Amino acid sequence: MQDLRLAVRALRATPIVTAFAILSLALGIGANTAIFSLVDSLLLRTLPVKDPGRLVLLRDSRSVGPRLWPYPVWKQVRERSQLFDSSAAWSFARFDLASGGEAQFVDGLWVSGSFFELLGVRPLLGRTLADADDRRGGGPDGPVAVISYSFWQRHFGGATDAIGRTLALDSLPFSVVGVTPPDFFGVDVGRTFDVLLPINDEPLLHERESALNRGAIGVMIIARLKPGQAIDAAAAELRRVQPQIRDATLPENMTQRDLDRFLRGYLKDPFTLVSAATGNSTLRGRYTQPLLTILMVVATVLLIACANIANLLLARSAARRNEFSLRLALGASRWRIVRQLLTESVVLAGTGAACGLAIARWGSRLLVRQFSTQTNNVFLTNNVFLDLSVDWRVLAFTIAVAAATVILFGMAPALQTSGIAPMDALKQHGRGTSKDARGGLSDGLIVAQVALSVGLVVAAGLFVRTFVSLTHRNRGFDADRVLVATVDVQRATMDADQRIPLYERTREAVRRLPGVAEAALSVITPVSGIGFNPPIEQVSGGPPMVMNERVLGNVVSPGWFRTFGIPLVGGRDVTDRDRVGTPRVVVVNQAFARKFLNGANPLGRVITLVFTPT
Repeated sequence: MQDLRLAVRALRATPIVTAFAILSLALGIGANTAIFSLVDSLLLRTLPVKDPGRLVLLRDSRSVGPRLWPYPVWKQVRERSQLFDSSAAWSFARFDLASGGEAQFVDGLWVSGSFFELLGVRPLLGRTLADADDRRGGGPDGPVAVISYSFWQRHFGGATDAIGRTLALDSLPFSVVGVTPPDFFGVDVGRTFDVLLPINDEPLLHERESALNRGAIGVMIIARLKPGQAIDAAAAELRRVQPQIRDATLPENMTQRDLDRFLRGYLKDPFTLVSAATGNSTLRGRYTQPLLTILMVVATVLLIACANIANLLLARSAARRNEFSLRLALGASRWRIVRQLLTESVVLAGTGAACGLAIARWGSRLLVRQFSTQTNNVFLTNNVFLDLSVDWRVLAFTIAVAAATVILFGMAPALQTSGIAPMDALKQHGRGTSKDARGGLSDGLIVAQVALSVGLVVAAGLFVRTFVSLTHRNRGFDADRVLVATVDVQRATMDADQRIPLYERTREAVRRLPGVAEAALSVITPVSGIGFNPPIEQVSGGPPMVMNERVLGNVVSPGWFRTFGIPLVGGRDVTDRDRVGTPRVVVVNQAFARKFLNGANPLGRVITLVFTPT
């Protein structure tokens, strides 16, 4: 305690140096902790569920991220209960709370009745979903929903009587039966949910347009291994029954020719299992490398700060040279002096780490907001959610960084001071020798600081150059004068054959607005992250294809190319004459011609696309 009191007193004696050192450490440690918090939440932290180490995700051998499976595949996996201890399925959804007027969308999940039982999640209020709820037309309690803690607070004000109240989703009433715990965000790291509904209630909302009835809904499959069951053994057993699952889930009402095409790729890749202890995530592939790169950058910044602080403390200890020499002459041991200086370094690092934690909490949340994007695709993350609560890993990382900074900037003045002679205090020019005593070590720190700084400046320059290049890169269309609006008529009470005329009337109405030069319709908006990837079976005149290759496609109306300012280098645009009953036409780009026709003229070629029910 005496060393601590002396350390605080010594630091207060030089407030400017102390404040600069603490601020530098706070920013350096805070930046490192903020980035590590994201790394921890996205890559390291296990799901807040029961025994997450036994959870596995079903993928195929070519999957590098989340894999959507046809619902019939999930049914076959569920029926083979001997494969796993338990299994469950889920899919993303978005629902409208508004009964009219402006839409009020909430994020939701379609889940199987076994979802909560598999995860071992208990409700905060009420109950969770069960297999009895996951039945066509609703379970014994009718259509039911489980809501998240945040939605409960936001929509019901945390009222305990929320259980049993009705929630209108897409104008269909659902009875709220439970509220999930505050720390449960689902199994998808990077996103959370507001409501969970039994997956077999999907036809109640969409009726004739039901994706479940058409077999077009895709689900992700999670399973819990049996006690002592190895993941490789479970995967081998799953691959053993894969041919049976494949045969049992073939689509019906297909011609033999279409079925032969379909079977070329359907469930051909072997099933595989990957650990789901840290959850499922679409963000990991996108942000893992950038986060690790940024972590190295901020670590370098902290090294520079430590070198700078070490130089300041060297100058400070040189100014106190007579003090230390006098203490040695009065009987203090060298270890006592070194311990005193290290205690001062610990106080500096501890204060900087405490301030850095506060900066990290603010900075990590700011970064998450920057990751968030706006999209109308429920399978792409919209508002990014990461659990940024401080856990033992973050605390251990902060303590380790603080300890490392003590070693980096605290040892230099301590080592320099250990060479002080007791008689220096009695020398007439004792102060004048300080520069020589610390010159070599100080010069070395300056060289290291300059070298690290130059490296960072060069890297920053390359980054800025790349960023400027990307911002000025030709995207192939003119986005400066284009306004995109989404029209979703699947929730409208109209027949399917009335939708295309409604879209066309909407387009004409927009074209007549003042200031609008052109308007068009499309299924996919460029650079939206949404994909339409039909496989190509054959291109006339092109080289033979060993397997069907997928391309990026779109479905557009006349005027779409003019609206986006996309020039045509050959052929013609889509016109009003290109309708159902007329010969099908397609517009391709030059990259398509290079890839599938070796650069030959694509005009007049016939492209055979493979469309399947899934």
